[in-house]
Amino acid sequence: MVKMWYCGLVLLPLTLGYSVSVGSCPEICLCDGDNSEITSCQDNGLLELPIDIDSNVISLDLSRNAFDSFPGDLKNFSKLKYLNMSRNCISTLMLSDFVDLVNLERLDFSSNCFRDWKDIHPSTFLPIKNLQYLDLSNNPLRSLPRYSNQLYIESLAILRLVNCSMKTIPVNVFNRLAGLRELHLAYNPLTSINESFQLDNLKYVDLSKTRLNYIDENVFTNLINLETLVLKDNVHLKRFMCHSESLLYLDLSGCTLEKVPSSNLPKLATIDLSFNFVKFIQANNFARSPNLVLLNLSTNALTSLSDKAFQALTQVQTIDLSYNKLTTVSDKLFSNASSLLRLNLSFNYIKSLDTVTSSSLKLLDVSYCEIYDLNQFSLVALPNLISLILSRNFLSTIPDGFYSPSLVYLDVSSCRIKSINNRTFQEMYNLRQINLANNGLTSLDPTYFPRAYAVNIKDNPWRCDCPNLKRMYEWMASYSENKLKELICDSPEKVEGKTWQDACLKEWYSSERAKDTMWYYSIGIVVLMMVALFGVILTKKVKEIKEKRIREEQEARRVEEREALRRMEILQRELREEEDRNAPDPRELQRPPSYNEALLLPRLDASHPSLAGSVPSLLGSRQSLRGSNSDVTKKGRVRRKRRRRKSDSERRSSRATVDSDSSDQDQVPESLPARRPQLVQPPPLESDF
Repeated sequence: MVKMWYCGLVLLPLTLGYSVSVGSCPEICLCDGDNSEITSCQDNGLLELPIDIDSNVISLDLSRNAFDSFPGDLKNFSKLKYLNMSRNCISTLMLSDFVDLVNLERLDFSSNCFRDWKDIHPSTFLPIKNLQYLDLSNNPLRSLPRYSNQLYIESLAILRLVNCSMKTIPVNVFNRLAGLRELHLAYNPLTSINESFQLDNLKYVDLSKTRLNYIDENVFTNLINLETLVLKDNVHLKRFMCHSESLLYLDLSGCTLEKVPSSNLPKLATIDLSFNFVKFIQANNFARSPNLVLLNLSTNALTSLSDKAFQALTQVQTIDLSYNKLTTVSDKLFSNASSLLRLNLSFNYIKSLDTVTSSSLKLLDVSYCEIYDLNQFSLVALPNLISLILSRNFLSTIPDGFYSPSLVYLDVSSCRIKSINNRTFQEMYNLRQINLANNGLTSLDPTYFPRAYAVNIKDNPWRCDCPNLKRMYEWMASYSENKLKELICDSPEKVEGKTWQDACLKEWYSSERAKDTMWYYSIGIVVLMMVALFGVILTKKVKEIKEKRIREEQEARRVEEREALRRMEILQRELREEEDRNAPDPRELQRPPSYNEALLLPRLDASHPSLAGSVPSLLGSRQSLRGSNSDVTKKGRVRRKRRRRKSDSERRSSRATVDSDSSDQDQVPESLPARRPQLVQPPPLESDF
């Protein structure tokens, strides 16, 4: 309820149709889009107002901050309609706090630090002429003084004083609030109410979770427009009586009532008496509430009901008697409840349905009632019954020919039913939905459900005899394939824990699967052949490409080799030409023999034929020799020279010269290039000279 009010307060400016203008929005706050007139600065630990709040703001939320006093700067926001100062630590309110906030309509000071009503100035709210909503909840204000003026607000419509440590209700103070429509006083330690309210516009009163043990029966009599009265969870309230000509909803749940209130509530439509200690309902207990539509008596201590307990309830549509100790239900109990549509008898000890009678009942819940047996005509007295819930009972069978002319939904889940047959539901012409989950069924046939289209059969100990289950499987698959996964085999052992599909599908459709598989095999073989052919072609193509690449590489290598050989031949030719150009004349290499070598040469006894020349030349040469050379005799012969004996030093020097000459001939200078092998020349002849 608080959240709903909070949302309503935030959206108030929009619902009232106020104009919207674009202004600044503080960085630490949130605004409604570009509309800075609705600003929320909650939960920021603020001690002072942000300086840049739009002066035209209409809705301002400053909750969950650290304000210890009312912000004086709020007087600058004269257009403010909604102000939320909840969950701060404001401890006082002064007379001048709201002087300039004359347009306020909703004000929330819940969960602050007010300790007493004296912390609020008696006239602090007087300047606010249009205030409609005031929340001072969760402040330990204690009881309101009898003649205080703090709440004297003529325009106030909703007042919340939840959990304010109030022990008494100053009814006369509230009676001055002529326009009050809702009064919330829950969670206060109130013990009694003796004075009558005099508020013509009051429609809603919440006194839940208090310590009330006594309420005068005339407290609400003069509230001519009262519609809702909430008194739930008053654990000390054992008796209650009130009179109201306008009350529509009364909540007395969670109290300790021992009797049904005998109140004069002619317009009452809903009464909640659950979680009390009512043991018996007498005849005509509800006679003074003939317009009841919903009656909740669940979770009480009812052991029996008078035959005329509901005789006056001709308009009642829903009766809840669950979680009681009823053992029987009279066949006359609902005979006059001609508008009864829903009846809840679950969690009782009713053994039979034969006595439940109602010509208008459409939904009956008798789950958890320890019903052991049904007969063929148990539902005959319920001709308009549409839905029957029998789950969690001790039923072991459903009788053949079980009859209900209008039943559409039947729930017998979590019972002990072990078998049904094609005659069980034969007489139920309108039965469409059946819940047989969590029973003891081991096999079924679709002929057992001639007109049903939705059957829940999960969590049963199925014996997976595949030939017998095939028809049921196909019938189930025709309307709900998802539920097939919930059908688990319990026996035989080889298929235990498997679904019907896993256990029997291959056996059910083996031939069809073989035909289908043949197509798959044929297609697979064709595909494999195409893949193999493609592989062969691809392999051949790859091989050809590889061979072509190898040939190209070999050809390129041969071209490179030929080119290298050509370049080598050119280089060698150039080198030979260079050598030929730089090679010395062979004749220059042949120098005259050294003295020692000459000594070793053979002596010539006569002239070599090659040295023979013409006679004139010889004669000329002789004459020339004779005239110029002293070594030639007059006869033209060469004069022999005498040999002179050499000294030791000369011999040593000559020997060294011979050695050096021989070594020079053996060694080849490293700087000279390698020469081509020369043809061996014959030793020079004397005639060559």
